[in-house]
Amino acid sequence: MTDDISDDMHTTDPILRVAHKFEYYIILVLVTIIGVVTLLAVARLFVGIYNSIFVAWDPQDLHAIQLLFGMVMTVLIALEFGNSILRHIREHSTIIQAREVILIGMMAVVRKVMILDLSVESAWQFAALGAVAVSLASAYWLMRSD
Repeated sequence: MTDDISDDMHTTDPILRVAHKFEYYIILVLVTIIGVVTLLAVARLFVGIYNSIFVAWDPQDLHAIQLLFGMVMTVLIALEFGNSILRHIREHSTIIQAREVILIGMMAVVRKVMILDLSVESAWQFAALGAVAVSLASAYWLMRSD
């Protein structure tokens, strides 16, 4: 990766050039942080799988399986978030599309639904998650490209 955001940026206002470079470096920091978070999530997933299989294997413990699927979803969300930021570096753009953020939010809602404990959570929490899911789906539908 070079320090050049785009070829036409050099012909623009110097203040805009500084702003673009600043955004570019912030994005690089975010990608690094997301990479570290992703590595930690993968390590936690491996530890969880190891503990489930070799330490306390109970095939009827649905809560442990839910937690493992939640960890998998956490890794997928982190990867998708990192990929969406990297895509903008490759395309020399610094604005993340709202549709991508909405889709990542939908993945986070799915993850939350997967790890909810039916015996502990209230009906209001399920209703709230449903409302968030409908809101995100509606926003995505309204933003669709024709």
